[in-house]
Amino acid sequence: MGKKIIEKGWLYEYEETAESQIINGYEVTGVRYVLGELFDTSCNKALICIGINPSTAIPEQLDPTLKRVQKYAKRSGEYGAWYMLNVYPQRATNPDDMDIDPNMEIHRNNLIAIKNLLSEIKEADVWCAWGNLIGKRKYLYDLLFGNKEKDIDGIISLFNANYHFKAYEATTKGNPKHPILIGEKAELSSLDEIGLKELSDRIINNIKK
Repeated sequence: MGKKIIEKGWLYEYEETAESQIINGYEVTGVRYVLGELFDTSCNKALICIGINPSTAIPEQLDPTLKRVQKYAKRSGEYGAWYMLNVYPQRATNPDDMDIDPNMEIHRNNLIAIKNLLSEIKEADVWCAWGNLIGKRKYLYDLLFGNKEKDIDGIISLFNANYHFKAYEATTKGNPKHPILIGEKAELSSLDEIGLKELSDRIINNIKK
């Protein structure tokens, strides 16, 4: 299992890999499981964002996507923390560079990291934010929703009915839009409200009962 750093309100969990460098005092490797920030201890509700795969972000040095997530969480007034999760934890600034076939060891470690995080969060909105990139690799749907025939557990199965799944509008392909597209004053909505009832039903059928 990887390394977990908790300091100055930040949570940073990653896997040590052959490709590694130190940036602003943090180790940056080829695999990141969780990145998040606790910024208001008086508020127990968190915003959990699920993207496809990590890019360059580390604590205190966020990429454009996570700057949007952080800004939304702080301006909403609803949350005391935000956390970024990913369907596949391999760092790749260009999604075309993601593994052709999934590394199931890092997927299993990703599930463990997410399960541990959720055990400490009692109330949260879950921002579905994978966009059309979910179609970049065939295995991404399996990692997100699970596949019994392939004996793959999905990320969604770790959540329960206490979490409310939301998104910022839908793409023309019927996926929840990527955070980079969210407007300055936009609000997240339930999946049903933005025309993603099929996705909402699929999530409901996969979460813990």
